[in-house]
Amino acid sequence: MSQPAIQIVGFSKDYGKTRAVDDLTLTVPEGSIFGFLGQNGAGKTTTIRTLLNLQRPTAGQLSVMGLDSVRDSVAVRRQVGYLPEEPTYYPWMTVDEILRFNRAFYPEWDGALEASLVKQLDLPRKRKLQDLSRGMQSKVGLVMALAPRPKVLILDDPTSGLDPVVRHEFLEVVIANVQNEGGAVFFSTHLLHEMERVADRLAILHKGTLRWTGSLDEVKQTVKKLRVVYDSDVPTTFPIENPLRVDRNSHSAMLTVADFDPA
Repeated sequence: MSQPAIQIVGFSKDYGKTRAVDDLTLTVPEGSIFGFLGQNGAGKTTTIRTLLNLQRPTAGQLSVMGLDSVRDSVAVRRQVGYLPEEPTYYPWMTVDEILRFNRAFYPEWDGALEASLVKQLDLPRKRKLQDLSRGMQSKVGLVMALAPRPKVLILDDPTSGLDPVVRHEFLEVVIANVQNEGGAVFFSTHLLHEMERVADRLAILHKGTLRWTGSLDEVKQTVKKLRVVYDSDVPTTFPIENPLRVDRNSHSAMLTVADFDPA
């Protein structure tokens, strides 16, 4: 039996007196596209940053490809391609310069794959990063994450703020890479419909607590959207306890709920 791509056991993280993630346990199988769902502030980025040893856990153990995130952090980063929600670039560099700069840090960097992705994503090699749109910058980040041929690709809400066309193109590249390479993808997002196209397993994090995990087929059976209509303004609380997501307008609310029992 192959080892998990990511294993998290009893992970908690405190910031002062605030608990951001509470006793999280989940497994990301090798070769899977794993959707990590939750609203902004649910604890998704905290989990990812701790996986990469960018911050220390308060409790619990986290590992990538069998390597401890704290003890083996250098080896972990060699296994991982990472694209944060807001990548930090050197804005004065051109696309070609930033790729060449990053290439020097990765012995396994695949120049042929880089060239193929740059062409596929229609990236302008000679333009400066500061002159690129948000979508183009995300594409550059995706090339930098994929070109070293990582065993695990970690994406932290990478399509947030992108238009639908760019989002579709981005996801198609991710899917094709997994099919060709067989690596795992840990994809953090707050968009459930986005994961319906690409993920085979999902976990839902709500206010730092794991509320649900399972296959995509299971989530379709157990996670529902309910519209509640009011005669007056939408209240701040609802008859359904702890909805996973609430989208309001003036006189109605769309609630995303897990394990809903209409009785």
